[in-house]
Amino acid sequence: MFRCCLFTLGLVFAISVASAQTPSPFGSGVWSGGVTSTSANVVARFTAPGVRARLQISVNQSLKPALFSAIGTAAAAAGNTLTFTVQGLQPDTDYFYGVEVGGVLRAEPVSRGQLRTFPLGSGSFKIAFASCSDLRKPDQRAFDAIAAEKPLLFIHMGDLHYSDTDSTNPDDYRENYDAILNHPVQSAFYRKVSLAYMWDDHDFTGDDSNGTAIGAATVRSVYRDTVPHYPITVAGGTIAQAFTVGRARVIMTDLHSAASVAASAESATKSRLGATQKAWFKQELIAARDAGFPLIIWVNTSPWIGAARLGVDSWAGFSTERAELANFVRDNRIKNLLMLSGDMHALAYDDGRNSDYAVGGGAPLVVLHAAPLTRLGGPKGGPYAAGPLIGILQYGLLDVTDTGGPTVHVRYSGKRVGEGTKLSFQFVASTAGIVADSIGTGGLSAVTSGADRAFVNVSTRGRVATAGDVLIVGFVVGGTAPRTILARAVGPSLAVFGITDALSRPTLTLHRGNVVIASNDDWTLTDAARLFTAFDRVGAFRLLGGANPDAALLTTLAPGAYTLQVTGVGGAVGTVLLEAYDVP
Repeated sequence: MFRCCLFTLGLVFAISVASAQTPSPFGSGVWSGGVTSTSANVVARFTAPGVRARLQISVNQSLKPALFSAIGTAAAAAGNTLTFTVQGLQPDTDYFYGVEVGGVLRAEPVSRGQLRTFPLGSGSFKIAFASCSDLRKPDQRAFDAIAAEKPLLFIHMGDLHYSDTDSTNPDDYRENYDAILNHPVQSAFYRKVSLAYMWDDHDFTGDDSNGTAIGAATVRSVYRDTVPHYPITVAGGTIAQAFTVGRARVIMTDLHSAASVAASAESATKSRLGATQKAWFKQELIAARDAGFPLIIWVNTSPWIGAARLGVDSWAGFSTERAELANFVRDNRIKNLLMLSGDMHALAYDDGRNSDYAVGGGAPLVVLHAAPLTRLGGPKGGPYAAGPLIGILQYGLLDVTDTGGPTVHVRYSGKRVGEGTKLSFQFVASTAGIVADSIGTGGLSAVTSGADRAFVNVSTRGRVATAGDVLIVGFVVGGTAPRTILARAVGPSLAVFGITDALSRPTLTLHRGNVVIASNDDWTLTDAARLFTAFDRVGAFRLLGGANPDAALLTTLAPGAYTLQVTGVGGAVGTVLLEAYDVP
């Protein structure tokens, strides 16, 4: 791979534009990454070796004046790819760049892009993150939606594609990247938004792949030549990277290059990271702690939460190492570690109540999931404090507000194209820890009253004392048209609000007179996706899953009088919140 030199500040080059009829020398589009407050990498791939190209960069879209220039020649050994490294940029500044060939800057869009350098020290910013992108799916609108958010950076947390290529031929992997950068939607996206990318299994070498894959060394080599990235300094054959955004330290781990076989027996040596990368990861955590970063972000491409289970391609299948890392975080007083997690095809977050795997506790992690971009699949892991929310065209935003004090304020928004924010969670981070700032809620507009509305919401909190001492709420659906009603009996999820005597397992029954219309004692077992959507539409807080769930019903009712009754499964007693919502 050719690393070009930075030319002198202030040089201005004449720019001519090639005719659109001239055959393009570009094999795929340009893209940027490895961005810092003062530098950036731009990668371009050409159709043949020996192409001599110049990168020009400016604060003006016209590229005049060109503030910086760098030049190099594409080599066959690097797959006809050039990586331009530009230094001496100004922090927190928008730049435009173009790659000219033969002294000519072509009119075609694939030769041009833009990027923004990171703030130096304190400064607010927005990061987008997601995973699970299948190029074969026709609906790619998630990339346009992310670009419209104008994030400083896009973190792709794996499954950049689903080619499942396991080969020793580097061209096989280059073709995968070419397909992305020649796709009209994704190419435009990666020319607008800088990238930080860590693979998962399908874009490494295949489903549930590990360090024994025959193409492991080849895919790593192609990544180094083709993907704009941060310095890869870890020995041991991984592409692990770390970088700083403002006052946040970001650590990206490679969970496949050095991983053990998931089905192998648990032991002290079974690993997702490999010994060398694990030592580096621990060193990075200590260094970030000692440097006083108020926020440390771990980009982890696999579900963290889940009961130990041999053979699972997630941290649940590497429970010994998971406990080791959790113990390390606790014992070294790393209290402000935030996890961005991929692979799970859903939006979800955990505030620490389900994510602590340290022996004896003491390492609760805030875990944020955002997926899938295009590849629909089922949720993995859990339970979570909120979610999982299944659906395609989903992504996450991390809004960091940093005014320079000891704390930074962070807001996670899990979004779906066309529907806005589906999950949200706010917290404050500092070296002392991460503290929740609010309970996550749906982002759609709350219910408002109107002339055609029978009611908005009724609710009551009470205690179920015995099997015969039930909690009852009555309501009337007025008007002449049927209404969709959401009813909930909330017991276990009340723990979020500090209720210590919540009903452990409620049963919710809907009656019209003496007729039982519907009943539920586990909201996760019936139509969970529709229930999640209903929660969001009425602005209701999310319910937990797990072994002892709450109860919920979603049904359409004709005008008339109804009652809701709550009892405890098996005669259980405790406090319960009984709710009914009119769903618009």
